[in-house]
Amino acid sequence: MLTADSHLEEDRDEECHESAFDALLRRQFGDEIARVSRLPLDERYRYVAWMIDNGRKHGVKHVREPRGVTL
Repeated sequence: MLTADSHLEEDRDEECHESAFDALLRRQFGDEIARVSRLPLDERYRYVAWMIDNGRKHGVKHVREPRGVTL
């Protein structure tokens, strides 16, 4: 039987999992990528497109075109 307490436990477990995943992302990739990974998908695509454009403006040359991004 489900009670209000069981829902609170599920919420706590989910929060614990999210914070552990966030800590993993921060350790592996740094703060900026961890922040971007939490964005909704369309905002994430816009951010990546902005990052590519910004790099090109500052002289970064691409060996190949980035995959999965439409500019």
